[in-house]
Amino acid sequence: MRGPDYADMSSKNISVRDDVYRALKEAKGEDESFSDVIERLLKGNEEEHSLYGMIGMLDEDEAAQVREKAAAFRESANEQMDRYS
Repeated sequence: MRGPDYADMSSKNISVRDDVYRALKEAKGEDESFSDVIERLLKGNEEEHSLYGMIGMLDEDEAAQVREKAAAFRESANEQMDRYS
């Protein structure tokens, strides 16, 4: 992740809770800095959800229809799960 001008970049100190530090350390690759792992995790959030690219594509009526269909699907799925559990 480090670019060719990594040495020229300034740095900042931040404080994190111990549990956050341990999670970052666990997520950190062998050749990654903490900056690299934080950057990777932040970018991962954007890339993981392909639906984020659709934000703003629907008008309010279309969005309401999608919400209604999603709610109906969830309800149907829950009913089916209840029948088989």
